[in-house]
Amino acid sequence: MSLNNNIPKYVETFFKSCEIDEKINRYSFFLIRYDGVVLYHNNNLADSLSKSSIGALLGGVWQAARALASFIPKEESKEGYRLSFDTSAQGVYIVPITVGTEELYLGLIYHDEINPGFIKNKIREMATSFSEFLEEELKDSILKKQTAKSMKSNDKNNFLFGDITDSEMDHLFAFAKS
Repeated sequence: MSLNNNIPKYVETFFKSCEIDEKINRYSFFLIRYDGVVLYHNNNLADSLSKSSIGALLGGVWQAARALASFIPKEESKEGYRLSFDTSAQGVYIVPITVGTEELYLGLIYHDEINPGFIKNKIREMATSFSEFLEEELKDSILKKQTAKSMKSNDKNNFLFGDITDSEMDHLFAFAKS
């Protein structure tokens, strides 16, 4: 990942330290990168399901939905997008998590649920908590990256030989006059 290769370590730390609501933990949820790589899942999968396949599908469905959403006339929204494909008792729910330039997705696959609004809200809260945790952990990395980026753009304005004299240039290219 371009921001920080330690994000998987932070993911593990976050999920070990947070108390996951039992109503969410009884379903399968995943934290994936934008490319579908699974960074975390809660092991509530049937043996027939592959976590990497689910990660790729969750990432793909999000990317497809984003492409479709690009056709929506632009209006400023205070609330970010999330994706829900569900009935009243079962479905798939995906929430994006953006930290710096990195985008991750928290996806939930649920079934036999009496109150899907409650678990969707819990997933949004978990995504917010993780985003805040990751921003705090990566604060130094983000600042260093921004500083390096601004220094790099300033370097483009500096010339390699900014203080060379005309006589030094003449001497440097004297071989070309012969």
